[in-house]
Amino acid sequence: MGSNSDRPRISAALRSPEWGLLASILMVLGLIYLLDPTRSFFQEASRQSLLHQIGLYGVLAVGAAVVIISGGIDLSVGAVVALSSVVAARLMTSWLHDGAANATPPSTFVIAASIGLTLLMGLGIGLFHAFLINKFSLPPFIATLATMSGLRSLASIISENKTINVPFPEFRALGRTPEATFWTFAAVAVVVSVMMGATVLGRHLFALGGNEAAARLSGLKIRKLKAFAYGLSGVLAALTGILFAGRSGQASSQLGISYELFAITAAVVGGCSLAGGVGSIRGTVLGLVLLQILIRGTGIVVRKVDFTLFKTHVVIELNSTQVEGLVLGTVIILAVAINQRFRPKL
Repeated sequence: MGSNSDRPRISAALRSPEWGLLASILMVLGLIYLLDPTRSFFQEASRQSLLHQIGLYGVLAVGAAVVIISGGIDLSVGAVVALSSVVAARLMTSWLHDGAANATPPSTFVIAASIGLTLLMGLGIGLFHAFLINKFSLPPFIATLATMSGLRSLASIISENKTINVPFPEFRALGRTPEATFWTFAAVAVVVSVMMGATVLGRHLFALGGNEAAARLSGLKIRKLKAFAYGLSGVLAALTGILFAGRSGQASSQLGISYELFAITAAVVGGCSLAGGVGSIRGTVLGLVLLQILIRGTGIVVRKVDFTLFKTHVVIELNSTQVEGLVLGTVIILAVAINQRFRPKL
């Protein structure tokens, strides 16, 4: 009896989109191996850089996935990344500590307080988004698009359009090495995955995204659920800003441009429906891995474009930074098209 009752669960697990993502990752790795005779993608330095990128963008993608599953969207996360890096830097170098050239480095307490206050700021921004959506019935797209512009302008004002150096080892501990960044991301992904998949709160967030009207009639606290989703996204975006500033030792208002596209694309590729109610953190993680492999692999394999245009010979040297926009755009179109094509009809 026990084995028969387990068959539907096993069958459902085998049909999960995560298997398709794993197969896609292996296929892309195989293609890169075949098309790159130098095998530079698989060298230690390249692997470490890829691990670093996955860790940095992964924290942001987890927050984006929770918002999308709950039926929303957060376009402001890239601006929150920039603002968070600048605010944390200002706290450590001038607001909580004398940043003069002859001053001693900030204490551990000042650094910890700066990080904590920056995370609280991220939470406040997320709750403000929920307030706009709940109180004024603004569409999430409009609410977060408006704050995206405002927050980046605020970051420019606070930083005075300058890069702020934060070379403090204790601050940079989370973001400086690929291992530290990746394990920070892994911890966030595991905690949020368990929360979404094994708690009442997670089930309520899925119900909210699946059908908000039905969730309201069922007695779910819609406003509190939205506040949680956007608050979590704000906190994780702020943490991402701290990680990026820790990696480079610098904070800037120009940080985080288009990062929201990375986060949303990873979630959609990972199986999250933009209509809400569908998706998983596991899929988002795999979607992010696939996305980063595609970007880095394309930059390595397609290093040179050589063609003739109007009898003119044109040669273009490429790298992963230059092609990431093209890869992102292509992947977004394909992922949404596939999502719409195979989405169950209700």
